[in-house]
Amino acid sequence: MTQQDSESIAPAGEVFISYSWDSEAHLRGVLELSNRLRSEGIDCVIDQYEVSPPDGWPRWMDKKIRDSRLILMICTETYCKRVMGEESPDKGMGVRWEGGLIYQHLYNAGANQKFIPVLFRAADKKFIPTPLQSATHYELDSEAGYDRLYARLLNRPGVRKPELGRVRPAPKKEVKTNLSMYVTGPINVDLWNQAKWRGTLFLQYDGQPPILGLGFLDEKHARQIFEEWHKRYGDRDAFEELRISIIEGDIKGELPGYTVHIGIDLENTIKRYKDAGLAIDPENSMFMMVSRLNRMNPGPGSKNLEMFKDLYRHYKTYSLVPAVMKLDGSAVKPMLELGIFKNAIHFRQASEIDPKHDPDAPVLGSSRVKRPLTHYGRSLKRKKRKKKP
Repeated sequence: MTQQDSESIAPAGEVFISYSWDSEAHLRGVLELSNRLRSEGIDCVIDQYEVSPPDGWPRWMDKKIRDSRLILMICTETYCKRVMGEESPDKGMGVRWEGGLIYQHLYNAGANQKFIPVLFRAADKKFIPTPLQSATHYELDSEAGYDRLYARLLNRPGVRKPELGRVRPAPKKEVKTNLSMYVTGPINVDLWNQAKWRGTLFLQYDGQPPILGLGFLDEKHARQIFEEWHKRYGDRDAFEELRISIIEGDIKGELPGYTVHIGIDLENTIKRYKDAGLAIDPENSMFMMVSRLNRMNPGPGSKNLEMFKDLYRHYKTYSLVPAVMKLDGSAVKPMLELGIFKNAIHFRQASEIDPKHDPDAPVLGSSRVKRPLTHYGRSLKRKKRKKKP
């Protein structure tokens, strides 16, 4: 997709309009605003499009406020009184209910990221509810005001920020030391032994790239692993030095399932060193690489891996995060704040791996290493024993 194409598409997610039923003219104004936004590519929603939600109006409003990308609050004197709880108890129940939900969402988030005050008249500025008076508001009594709101809904800044240029490279310097001795891999053996990697999980949140989680038994050392990675790779593994593979297919001595393999991408690591002005001669150097793998034995009909693959094909990126779990795979707690964004992942079949000259060759001999089975793996082993004559 070209840059021009991407600018012609609104961000995914609904824009919900919250307002009070002040008058017939006001209702028509809200409807005209929503219809215009929809005609110009914004997925706008108002209650006037609904007849009677199956779950009732309170649940419908709760879902819209919770799930919508942005909330437009049409601020009038009546709306402000009802949101602030200053109206008579028998009036404006819908807006009073929405106001309570909005207050709760603002409190939970700790900051306003989705509620936008909108004015049909500049004189109504004094009726912006107190928690949102510091937020940017939009006055729609002119075409320019509508254009500013429209740009906000599209995340279009008023002034385009120029592309970030490349940092000037450091001066090239001759390095006589064999740097292969200092190229370390991503696997800190002591930390991994103590963290106890025992599972792989796939997570997905609406409108976001998928998540590949590494499930550890020990939270403290799992955190340390990813903290070390953050120091080395940052929030995004720009050079794709971490090599992640998911290998499907039969492996001799292993139960049915797939293997997740983590190690170093040597070519990309060398590229990073060269980009920093350092010299490495791969042909006359010796590198020692340590990797880790996890064999998963999912139950029959499991679609988790296929779901992750479909989402990855869509977003072309994913987040690698640590998680803490129990040995039976229950009580999984992902630590999303330690996630690292990646673009590259290798989906492979065991049959295509060269046992001698392939970075994923260790996976083929994984059955020679004694390691704990997954919860499902143990059940498969018990069934296999029962079938023996």
